[in-house]
Amino acid sequence: MTIGQALRKIRQNLDLTQKEMAANIVTRPFYAKAEAGKSRISADKLAAILFEHDVDITYFYQLLRATYTSKQKKIESDLNNKMEQAFNVGKIDEIESCYQEILSQSHSKILKLRAMISVAYLKNKLNQIDPKIKKDLFIEFNEGQNWMTNPELLRLFTNTMPLWEQDTLAFFINRLLNEMKSNKNISELEQERYLRVFENYLAVCYNRKLSKKSLQLMHVPKIIDYIMESKPTIHFLLYKIAALYLKNLFLNNKEEAQKIRNEVQKYGYQDLIKTWPK
Repeated sequence: MTIGQALRKIRQNLDLTQKEMAANIVTRPFYAKAEAGKSRISADKLAAILFEHDVDITYFYQLLRATYTSKQKKIESDLNNKMEQAFNVGKIDEIESCYQEILSQSHSKILKLRAMISVAYLKNKLNQIDPKIKKDLFIEFNEGQNWMTNPELLRLFTNTMPLWEQDTLAFFINRLLNEMKSNKNISELEQERYLRVFENYLAVCYNRKLSKKSLQLMHVPKIIDYIMESKPTIHFLLYKIAALYLKNLFLNNKEEAQKIRNEVQKYGYQDLIKTWPK
């Protein structure tokens, strides 16, 4: 959709006239032209109209995504989704095929790195990753500040977790946790990205069979508390359920953990629990 088409859709959903939608922020004639794509509306006026009518900004921009995203970005987004689906179900042949597509079609160095490491992880060949790559990644996460706010780098960090020694991984995770706790203006979209990172960290810690003392040192209880205390929104519910499931695994409450798996599966989230450790 164009901006005008998205505005029309929002207005019709709200059952408003063009004059009501314009809300004296712009004139009704100007708004009509903006909706018809005959005039450009400024960013501040557009934001004012959306806020006036309590429109979810994320939803509005999702309506625009297909129209304003570049062709190359769409290709890489599709490849990323394909790779993640193959990884989540553990299909080595599919993710290897996807890796070859990424090498030939993507311009993103980060996406190529993520795909390479995902293939190595599923094939149990992480020890064959070039040491220089690991060194470069360490510099990126240790010295670069923007990895904690850059969505692509956060995904890369999540994928590379199995590469790190536990102490190094815990160091990075603690930095990320402290950054999140100090950020008072974090959006729900940003917080969801961090919850995904933390959930993956808990799974890595469980798979490494850490002792109870090590779990404390590796910040596992703090991570679980952070997830459980996150905003009570529907978007975060599955992360909280996953954290509760992993908490029971850490406490060796296998029966309680299995009950959670059964309940999640009963409500149709079979694909979700495929990535959960047992």
